[in-house]
Order: sequence, then C-alpha cells, then structure tokens
Amino acid sequence: MEEKIKYNALLFDTRSIQWYIYSGNLLRTNIGASYIVDRIFFDILVKETLENFFEEDDFSSAEDTVWDAAKDIETPWENMKSCCVAYIGGGNALILFDSAKEDKRCEVVKDFSLKLLEKRPGLKIGVALGELNIIDGKLNQDDISELYSELKNNQNNIFPAVNVPYTGLTLSCEIDGEAANFCDSEKIVKPNDEIRFYSQETAVKAKISKVANENLKARFNKIFKLKNSSVRMEEWEFPTKVDELGQKDGENYFAIIHIDGNNMGVKFRSCKNLQERRKLSREIRRKTEGAFADLLLKIIAAKTENLFADILDLKNEKILPIRPLILGGDDVTFICPANMAILFTKTLMEILNEETPKNSPENLTQEVSRKMDCCAGVAILPTAYPFFRGYVLAEQLCDAAKESMRAEKNISSWLDFAILHGEQAPTLEQIREREYTGARGNLHFGPYQVGNEKKSRYNIENLLSCTTQFPYVMTQGKIKELRGILQRGKDDTAKFLQQLEVQGQKLPVVPNWETCITDLLWSTENSPRTPYVDAIELMDFYSPEVAEKWKNLK
Repeated sequence: MEEKIKYNALLFDTRSIQWYIYSGNLLRTNIGASYIVDRIFFDILVKETLENFFEEDDFSSAEDTVWDAAKDIETPWENMKSCCVAYIGGGNALILFDSAKEDKRCEVVKDFSLKLLEKRPGLKIGVALGELNIIDGKLNQDDISELYSELKNNQNNIFPAVNVPYTGLTLSCEIDGEAANFCDSEKIVKPNDEIRFYSQETAVKAKISKVANENLKARFNKIFKLKNSSVRMEEWEFPTKVDELGQKDGENYFAIIHIDGNNMGVKFRSCKNLQERRKLSREIRRKTEGAFADLLLKIIAAKTENLFADILDLKNEKILPIRPLILGGDDVTFICPANMAILFTKTLMEILNEETPKNSPENLTQEVSRKMDCCAGVAILPTAYPFFRGYVLAEQLCDAAKESMRAEKNISSWLDFAILHGEQAPTLEQIREREYTGARGNLHFGPYQVGNEKKSRYNIENLLSCTTQFPYVMTQGKIKELRGILQRGKDDTAKFLQQLEVQGQKLPVVPNWETCITDLLWSTENSPRTPYVDAIELMDFYSPEVAEKWKNLK
C-alpha cells in the first residue's frame, strides 16, 4: 500500500529583481540591493517571520550552508512539528506546513509582507498557496508544476505597491527617482557629499552595501581555504564605484556581463523528489561560486605579477578589477573594465564548462552540476551609461546567444557582445538594425561559441585571432577604412582589396573562415554577414599581449 503525505505549501519568489538591483547608477546601492535579494528569505522570512510563528520548529537547515555538502541530503519536512523550509534557491523559497494543524499560511504571508515594507522597501515578492503530495517518498511533479503556474498567474495579475507614492510635491530621489523621504544626515549614501534627501529604498541599499562586501569576502575566503589556496581576501578589496574598476584616462568604458546556465528548468524537472531538487540547487550554486573563485584566484595572480600594469589604472593596489553583483545558482552578473570583459567572461565560461572532478571541494555528485554549459551577454558601455539599461542590454545579448545555441541543436556555450558609444537605441534589435546593417547585410557576425569545437567558424577563438593579427598585417588607417568599406557595396570592397594588395598589405588569415567568407569578405550562408567589423571594434577592448600571458597563469 502506497504511503501518501500531504503538506500545505507556500512558494515565494522575488519579483523585478533586475529593476530593484540596477535602478540606480550608484554602484554602492547596486551592491546592497544584490545582497538583499540574495538574503531576503534567510534574513526576513525565516529569521523574523517563521521563527516567531513556529517556535517549536528547528530552522537550522534553512541556514546558508551551501558549502557544507553533508547538509545536501537533509530532509527537514520529515522532522518538522508544524513548519519547515524545503529549500531556498534560485530566487525561490518553498515552505511546507503540516496539513493536519491550523493553517497559518495567510498570516505568514501578511507578516512577511509587512516586514518587507518596513525593512526592505521597494522589494517585490510573489507567493502561491497550494498543496504538495509525497507518495512513497517521491514528489508529485504535477503539484510542483501547479504551484509554479499559480505563482506565474499571480505575477501577471497582482501588482504590489511597495514604495511611498510620488505626489509631485515631494522631492524625488536623485538615485532611483522614488519619493525622497529619507534625510541622509549620516551620509550613508554618498559619504563625501553634502547632506541630501534620498528614498528609503536607496538608504537601505546603501547601508547594507558594507555588510554585503564583508559577506562576499568571507564567502570567498572560505572557498579559497577549501581549495587549499594561500590567498586571503583580507588583502584585497572589491570596488565600490564604477570608476574604481581601473579605467585609464580617456578610456571611460566598463562592461556589464550576464551569464545564464542552459536548460536549467529541464534539469530541475528531472528531479524525482524534494531531496533531489534541494541537492541539485545547492550543487549548482557551489559549481558557480567555485568557478568564480577560480577566476578571482587567476585575477589575483595576474595582479601579483603586474599583468594589468600597462592597461589598467587601479588607484588602489588592493582593489580587484571585477565586482560580482549576482552570484547564485546558474545566474551570474558582474562588472569589470571594458578591456578585460571578453577575457574574463571567456575564462569563467570555460571553467563552468569544464567538468569538476568528483573529489573537488565543491563535492558535486551529479553530472548535470559538474559540467555547466551556459550563455553570456557582454555589454560594453560608457561609465555614465544608465546601469539598468546596460544590464537589460547584457540580458538581451545573453538571450541572443541562447538563440544560437538552440539553432545549433546541441547544448554548448555561446557569447554575444555589443559596444555602445554614447546614447543609442534602447534595444539590441534596434541597435543592430541602425548601427550594424550595411548595404550588403549584417555587420555583426556573432554570437560566438566558447569552447567545444574550435573548428567552428563561430568559435570565439577565430574572432580573437583576427583581432590579434590586424595590427601586424594592416596599418591603422587601412583598418579604419575597412570598417567603412564593409558598409558599402561589392564594387567598393573589390577596389579596396586590390589597393590593399598593391600596398603589400593583407587581411588576417583565419583558416576556419575561408570556407564561409566566399563573397568578397562576406558569408552568404543563412543570411549575408561579415566577421571583420566585430574583429575591428574589439581591437580597442582586447589585449592580445595580456591574453597570452593570462593563458600561462596558474
């Protein structure tokens, strides 16, 4: 006879995360907002709501102990008295309640919502109420699907108001545009500025940014120790301002990078029970954080060897030229100097794609978590560019990379990038149409594949090889002229190539492009496009000399 256990359930999610984190151009508030989103269920839902409502229950399994692999197999619902946290991860929290006892789900939601309004203004949370049935230890997948469907339905129909309304007579906050109802007498938001009024949301984000930095350093310290590294984060600092990333005078650009794992929904739907889902969520987070820690160790090694001395201007020797903003699950967002963006992104994607050994500190027991294919969007922007719009562009680029991945009909890692010069069209589609469409077709050749088959014409290595060769085979004047010629017709291209030959100059030799660049520097496969504009534009944001030394770092 089958054993069936029914639980009442609450499924929470965090809404409008991107807007909440990136709505202001002050990095300090972006950092604080990211930490709030990452910790909201641990710090408020569990610590201040559930522990008060259900004092008889033990919520120690809900602590952020993702690097303690022994806790992966915990099943808190088996030992709960009235309530337990099934899992927290990926922006969701699943809370289970004993269905035989008084139903307090609505009271929990009300209490949690009120605490958010008071302590985390501006943050929007969604919730779905439902039931979960465990049959012979296995989760009924239809119940989970129904909960997520209800959550999505609520998201489309319920629009919570979480900020003090702007009346028109109220001063607006210069950071996020909300009502400026907080007097920053302690100069929390801008320490070196005069006393100003800001929104409560901005003030909370800025205040928490210090805790966020300390927490981030502590996390990586722990990971470094587990990886037997002698590096300690006490010796290093993450930037708290965009202009601290290392931009030189006259090179006023930085990059926002968004990376997202491929087919993660499919991987989670394959889980047979709550324990598997919880374990997979924790292992994927360890994979991501461990990969980013490896990137950090390489950056620190490069700084120690003065690898960035000629291309970055880091005012403080302790500051690292990178700052993660979102680092959880399969979702990663970070900022860095524009001329390091492709190198850092490519390296992180390669680490994620590399299979982590079973005996590694990450303790990854499942194949789907040991090797993570992903896609990335790299938005290279002027420092003063609106942060939220920059992030949206990075997300759109990531989506474009995923489209290429799906078109190839095999799971692989892809990257797309865009370089903005001043104010341009708001969407990637409009930018490509207005700025990267010539008389003969598309001036953008990407997205580009990272790793896997290097013989692919779309492999990022081909693009970087072309960018590296350009200064050695053509003069700067001719390279600039080529950029303009590619926007014109065939006759202009033919004349340019003849002139190039007469002057003893030539195009870079990229073997994997020879079979596709068959029509005067253009590929006619699928749709007409040329790879040379991408290679030319990347010259200002890629250093072959640094990249060569970077490969040899341990």
